[in-house]
Amino acid sequence: MNNPKKSPQIFLHIPPQVWHQFSHAMMNARTTNEEVIGFLFCKRHQVSKQKVRYLPQSWVVPSPDCYERQSASGLVMKQQFHQYLLQTFLEKEKLDVVHIHTHAERGQPEFSGVDDLYESEYARFLSSNFKKKPRLISGVFDETLQHSQFRIWDRKGKSFERINYSQSWFELSQEANSGNETNLMFARQQAFGEGVQKQLGELTVALIGCGGIGAIFAELLGRLGVKKWILIDRDRLESVNLNRLPAATQDMATQQWYKVHYVKHLIKRIYATGSCVKAIPASITDESAKQAVAAADLIVVATDNHSSRQVAQELALAYMRPLVCLGTHIDIKPDNTPRMYCRVTVPPLGGGWCLMCGNIINLHRAALESAADEINHLATRVGYVEGISDPAVFWLNSLCASTGVGIIHSMLSGFLDVDNGLDWIYEFPESNWLKTNPDYLGTCGCYFCGS
Repeated sequence: MNNPKKSPQIFLHIPPQVWHQFSHAMMNARTTNEEVIGFLFCKRHQVSKQKVRYLPQSWVVPSPDCYERQSASGLVMKQQFHQYLLQTFLEKEKLDVVHIHTHAERGQPEFSGVDDLYESEYARFLSSNFKKKPRLISGVFDETLQHSQFRIWDRKGKSFERINYSQSWFELSQEANSGNETNLMFARQQAFGEGVQKQLGELTVALIGCGGIGAIFAELLGRLGVKKWILIDRDRLESVNLNRLPAATQDMATQQWYKVHYVKHLIKRIYATGSCVKAIPASITDESAKQAVAAADLIVVATDNHSSRQVAQELALAYMRPLVCLGTHIDIKPDNTPRMYCRVTVPPLGGGWCLMCGNIINLHRAALESAADEINHLATRVGYVEGISDPAVFWLNSLCASTGVGIIHSMLSGFLDVDNGLDWIYEFPESNWLKTNPDYLGTCGCYFCGS
């Protein structure tokens, strides 16, 4: 007997910053209690056979003069405006469409019979008139835009299925398993709520860079409750690394362990069972590594080079993934005393500003690092690239890694607002915390993340 084919989980993920702008425009488009409609145009990301994401690329909320009729009982758009939307976003950009409309009521809304009839016909229309056969996703909200339902129609307009909708940083359940007994390992973390602990257990983290910062970060976040990891690093352990890697041994260096296998070993020491760790001993430029990172819930880049940070940022923008960048720097002042920094940067989800805006990535250095070896050697000889590795110490790396873990825990717990992003720099020995104003970063007109 054949098992019935299981439908993939479908997610519509709207970044908080995008939802704030979109919902504000929806509320402003209504003068009294009329229904109002808005459109999200999305690209489809097939994460796996079991999971599909729809990621907003553009959105439109019609102004009152775009309607033939707008009332509390329904609305009709002008044909010319509707045709513009179809040609621009479906025909030219080949995106799928999300219709979001409101009902003049408060509380949990339901799709009406009129909604069913209209959407069924519209799903067939899209499939019949566009070569790509775009899918129709529909959402209904109450008049406060606080309560909603979402569904996706088949291309024949005959049936639909409910889909998962999120306007947070992560596509994770907000509810705790009330029937499960609390794991004693996390008993002293219950102040943050059982729901937060459950989300930590569900979170899949892609860690790019498993060296001095990345290894400590994985140890700390792992002990907080994260069990699902994708590890990316092509380097092997060396004796020079041992002063900065917890539980690393000379035997590991002698045997030339890959750093990803060493960090996997760290996580497996915490969770002998129940963890899922995919170790990829390759560069982030490798296509299989990119696909694995794009499927994660969170991207963390902890490398010491600009090219890998650039690729990580481009993946985060393309697949609308949260990104955390960790880094340290030590230089020597003229009086031969050290000056040390650690930096944690979280660009806003979905764009607004990025690592290039904050000068965290030097594109000139990134280009040289990704060039062929002979070009890199030539650049080193003429002084474009420093020939000596940057100094590094365990405690500074630990400060950076623990700050990053604290920010992620705060994002999940909800007591740190990062919707506009953050960029924190700690300076030692002056003991100064420098916090960049993200409003300034968002005005640079960046080629990578600008509208």
